[in-house]
Amino acid sequence: MIVIRTIILSCFLSIGLFTSAQEIVSKKNIKKSSQLLAAAMQKLDQDDLLSAEKLIIQSTHFNPYNKEAIIALADIKMQQKDYFDLVKLLEKILTLDPSQEKILIHSLFKAYVGIGAFDDARKKLFIAVKNQSIDSVKYFEYLKWIDFSSDVSQKNKLIDLKVKNLGTAVNSKLSEYFPSVSYADTMLIMTRRINNGQNEDFFVAVREGRAWKSAVPLAGKINTGFNEGGQKISSDGNLMVFTGCNYPEGTGSCDLYYALSNNGTWGERMHFETPINTEYWESAPCLSADKKTLYFSSNRPGGFGGMDIYKSNLKQNGHWTEPENLGAAINTSGDEMFPFIHFDQSSLYFTSNGWQSLGGSDLFVSRKIGNSFTPPINLGFPINTIDNESGMVVSANGREAYFSSDRFGGEGEMDIYSFELPIEVQAFPVKQSEKIVLHNIQFETAKSEIKPDSEKTLNVLLQFLRENPHIQIQINGHTDNIGREEDNILLSNQRAKAVVDFLVKNGIQQNRLSFKGFGSSQPIADNETEVGRAFNRRTEMVILTNQ
Repeated sequence: MIVIRTIILSCFLSIGLFTSAQEIVSKKNIKKSSQLLAAAMQKLDQDDLLSAEKLIIQSTHFNPYNKEAIIALADIKMQQKDYFDLVKLLEKILTLDPSQEKILIHSLFKAYVGIGAFDDARKKLFIAVKNQSIDSVKYFEYLKWIDFSSDVSQKNKLIDLKVKNLGTAVNSKLSEYFPSVSYADTMLIMTRRINNGQNEDFFVAVREGRAWKSAVPLAGKINTGFNEGGQKISSDGNLMVFTGCNYPEGTGSCDLYYALSNNGTWGERMHFETPINTEYWESAPCLSADKKTLYFSSNRPGGFGGMDIYKSNLKQNGHWTEPENLGAAINTSGDEMFPFIHFDQSSLYFTSNGWQSLGGSDLFVSRKIGNSFTPPINLGFPINTIDNESGMVVSANGREAYFSSDRFGGEGEMDIYSFELPIEVQAFPVKQSEKIVLHNIQFETAKSEIKPDSEKTLNVLLQFLRENPHIQIQINGHTDNIGREEDNILLSNQRAKAVVDFLVKNGIQQNRLSFKGFGSSQPIADNETEVGRAFNRRTEMVILTNQ
C-alpha cells in the first residue's frame, strides 16, 4: 500500500481547511468528489499509483477545495518527484491558508530547488523567517543549501544546458543504469533489471547517425541467471570489466570480472585475482585507456567511509598491485562510487553522497595531476538534482556525457540520460581534429603574460600531455572584436605561444606543440555583450595527431 501520510502534509487531515470556500461548490459535486477520492484510496491500497492519481485529479475538478484530495495529490507528486506540480499544489494550499507555512516550508524549499528555481527558493526563505515560520538556525541551513545549489549550477544556466532522455530505444518501463560507451561513441552497453527486478543483465544499443537502435541482450556468455552490472568498455572495444554478484566462484558477494570480445560476441567471464577481489564488496570497475590502471569502488576495511574509490596498477608480470585508496582528495565519510577515468587519462568522473550536494547522490569531476587529484567539482543542476544521479561516462570527444537517474519523466524507475558538458568540466578530447576550450587560462589585460591563477588549468593540460605521449596538439588563441584586428591577431598569437612556452618549460617536447592566433575571426558568442565577449576571449587546444 502507498501511504498517503507524509510528515509534511498529514496534519491537514484534521484541519477544517477551505470550509467557507466549499460553500460555493454544489452538494452534488462535493459528493462526487468524495466518491472519486474514496475510489482513489482503494487504488492506492492496491499500489496502483497512476490510476489513483487520475481519480484524485477528477475529484479536484468536481471540488477544487477538497482538502484531502489536494493533500493526497501533493503527496503523490512528491513520491513521483514531480516537483513542478508539487510547487503549484503547495502554493495553492498556502494561498488559501497561509497559516500552514510552518508545516509546508521544508517541502516547498525542496520542491523549488528540485526544479532549479533557486531565486524563488530564497524569496520564500526570506518570507518564512520574517513570518517566524523557521528559526535562525534553519534559515542559515537552508540558505547555505540554496546558495550552494545555485552557485554550482550557474555555469549550466549560462549555456541553458539541457538533459535529454535517450528514449524508448534505450530505456524501457524497467530500470536501465550504468551506461558505458565505445571509443567511437557508436555503441552503448547498459545494465537492465529484468525478471520482475530479480536479475540484472547487460543490453547493448548501437547508434546509427544520431539515433539509437533498440537495445538487445549483449551477445556472448556474460549474461547469466545471476546479477551483472557496473561495466566499462576498454578504449579499443575489445575488453570489458564489470561487476558480478553471487557467482559461485566469487570471493565476496560482489566481485570484479573481465571478458574479451570476438567480433562483438563476448567470451567467458574471468575473475580478477586477489588483491583486487576480497571478501568485501567490489564494484563499478573502470580501466584507463592504456589498460594499465584499474579504478573501482569497495567497502573493504581501511577506507574513509562506506564505499571508497581505489586504483590498482598492472605489473609487468601481468598481476595487479595492492589497491590504493585515492585518499581524502576523492573519498569521504560517505559513499564514492562508479569511477570513470576518461580516455584522456586525466579526468575522473564519479558519484558521491559525501561531498556537498543538491541532495542524494551527485556527479562530480576531478583532475588527476601527478599522483594527486584536484578538489571535486559538483556538476550542478540540471545534471544533478535533489534526488539520485549515478554512473556517468564521457565520450572520447570529451563533451557528450551519459548517466543514469531516477528523476521524474523517465520511461521507467531509472533511465539513461545524456547532455553536453559545460566547457569548465569537459574532458580532454583524444580524437584527431577535436578541440576543447582551456577554461580559466587568464592573461593580463592587453598582454600575453599568463596570470598566476591560470596555473591549475595549465597543470591539468600538462598532466594530460604526459599521460598521452603520442598526442600532438595546437594551441589556438582568440580575442573579442574590440580594437584593430591586426592587433588582435598579434595578441592572440602571443598568448597561444605563451601557453606553448609554459608546456616546453615543464618538459613537453617542442615537436609535439604548435600555436596560432586567430584574433576575433572565430567567435563562439555574440560580441555585442560583455558576457559574449568574455566567451570569445579564449584559449583552445586542438588534437593534431594521436598515434
